[in-house]
Amino acid sequence: MADLSPPDLTKIKRVLIVKLSAMGDILHALPVASALKASFPHLEIGWAVQTNFALLLEGNPSLTRIHEVPPLRVNHLNRRDYRRDYPASLREIRQCRYDLVLDLQGLTKSALVAVWSGASLRYGYHWLRELARIVEKPIPKRSQSVHVVDQYLDTAHFFGAAVRPVTFPFLISDTDSAHVKSLLREGGIREGDRFLSVNPASAQPLKQWGESHFAGIMDRIYEKTGTPCVLLTSDKAVAGKVAAAAQHPFVDLSGKTTLKQLGGVIAESRVHLCGDTGSAHLAAALGVSTITLVGPTAPDRICPYGQRANVFSHKEVCDPACNWHHCAFPHAKCLAAITEGEVVERILGLMPPD
Repeated sequence: MADLSPPDLTKIKRVLIVKLSAMGDILHALPVASALKASFPHLEIGWAVQTNFALLLEGNPSLTRIHEVPPLRVNHLNRRDYRRDYPASLREIRQCRYDLVLDLQGLTKSALVAVWSGASLRYGYHWLRELARIVEKPIPKRSQSVHVVDQYLDTAHFFGAAVRPVTFPFLISDTDSAHVKSLLREGGIREGDRFLSVNPASAQPLKQWGESHFAGIMDRIYEKTGTPCVLLTSDKAVAGKVAAAAQHPFVDLSGKTTLKQLGGVIAESRVHLCGDTGSAHLAAALGVSTITLVGPTAPDRICPYGQRANVFSHKEVCDPACNWHHCAFPHAKCLAAITEGEVVERILGLMPPD
């Protein structure tokens, strides 16, 4: 796997992108398919994605096929449906006879898909781990590429694709858009009204700022501007804690939207407020101003693309041992250092009172 000479994509017909999860990571990778298709229009591009994230790719004009793959779960092997569905998804991919695989996940679960595809050419972005290091060629990142979006785009650049402008195709159907507007009307928000969309949840406790803080922000924005807030999260337990702490009414859409409808609500909002979670990257992809509260992760690498100025991060109080999956303290000091006052000030700067 040592030869790093790029293949000639003008002589290749079918390319498979493997990016199985998670929400933010898939959104970060969207520009790769756009760049490849724009530079090599003849390509048939497929994308292998976990079933629970397939909606993120629905309607993507750069893709010819979307392959839904169940999450790789060893503890599910005793289930008959899993033993049926997982191999079936791999057989479907193999039947497409891909010439080249581009693995943007770089893990064993994605490497299995890459190998099973039967493609003779298998590449991955620079950070390959586990089995992927053995069966794929890593494409080095360019020194100027700091953000993960640019690091993914280095793979398209390697194959000769133009990587500017950076585009994030995320299509919201007319049906989903109409449903979103109906939900907002039911909450008292008419079309054209400005509002703050808020996602207080993060998948990892390490990344949670705190429900009472989000409730405090919502109350202060309402008191200062009269602007309504819309709560967006699939985590109803977190939503319940926000509701218990909030002093003023808000529109609660927690658990009421699909991924596409989540994007539809964010697209209608003036500003999106959230932690280090997928909705931050969805808002950035939709061109919505996004205020993101980041803990021990590296903000320059994973902030909403193009919105570094709207990220709050106090890594200066972190221990050198802290990183995106480990905190040296009982509670994340870097998140605790973020104040409601500084966040409110930034929101008002993006959404000043009338």
